[in-house]
Amino acid sequence: MYLINLITKVAKTKSRDLLLYAINTIVIIFFYYLLFDNSEIIYPLILSAFIVSIYFSIEVIRYKSFQEKLYDSKRSPNYDGSNLTYSEEEILNNISEIHQDYQNKIYTLNQQIKERETLFSQWIHNMKTSITVIDLACEQSNINNENNKSIEDIKEENNMLKKNLEECLNLLRLDDFSRDYITGRCSLRELVNGVVNSKKRDFIYKGVFPKVNIPDDVYVYTDKKWCSYIIEQIISNAIKYSKTKSGDTVEISYKNNNNTTIVFIKDTGVGISKEDLPRVFDPFFTGNNGRKDRNATGIGLYMVKLVSQKLGHKIEIESTTNVGTIIKIIF
Repeated sequence: MYLINLITKVAKTKSRDLLLYAINTIVIIFFYYLLFDNSEIIYPLILSAFIVSIYFSIEVIRYKSFQEKLYDSKRSPNYDGSNLTYSEEEILNNISEIHQDYQNKIYTLNQQIKERETLFSQWIHNMKTSITVIDLACEQSNINNENNKSIEDIKEENNMLKKNLEECLNLLRLDDFSRDYITGRCSLRELVNGVVNSKKRDFIYKGVFPKVNIPDDVYVYTDKKWCSYIIEQIISNAIKYSKTKSGDTVEISYKNNNNTTIVFIKDTGVGISKEDLPRVFDPFFTGNNGRKDRNATGIGLYMVKLVSQKLGHKIEIESTTNVGTIIKIIF
């Protein structure tokens, strides 16, 4: 198929030359017909066909060589420029100049982005220092029994600010993900329990109870820190959008399926509407539920999707309004 396409392209490119050869053959045959009584035309036909086939074979080989150099020039400007015609060399030189120009522009843009990210990272760390100071001041007020509503409000807003800054840092770290993760054999129960314990206060405040149905002998291959981040984001959403009634649960279970382990995180919350469901992993999409909560940023599930892709895991979601949501993490 490749050879046929190559011959077709050469035939189209050299159609004018082939037409001239055909006219030349017709003229020769005409003169043979006039000059010789026996009207011998086989000899000129064979001679012309032989010359055309030699010429056409050479052009096919040259065109194939040019295609290979053209392909090399797309990948790198350092191609072999030997055995080229003037027009072919002109084409490849122009491609090389464009290639080099784009490489320089991309390098400059990458440097600017890295410098900007370094500055943002530094600013975020400086802001986290201020947050820590505010947090300590609020704790000191609590120790001194200063039960001030304003202090509690400041503390709550400070925690929200801390969470948002952590999201910014995680987003910045994704570009250098390959230098910030270590894949290993992790106990799934330990991963889930670690996240559940860290969210203990949120469970209590919301009146929601966690149920972990994962035995000790279940292991997955993942990065412990980033996988904990994925589970934390999903559980945080499960708590946030649970109904405010006693007895609500967030159930975490698992299932082995051939060569995969599936973790199910199920809540009995407000659920996600059918029209919002296809867009929940889009950046900054908050949906109908998010519009009712001023703290919703639309970043959490977007980060979950990005990190899971980096780790080679898969995320699936099912939800019904006023019934609940099930998110699956497939290892």
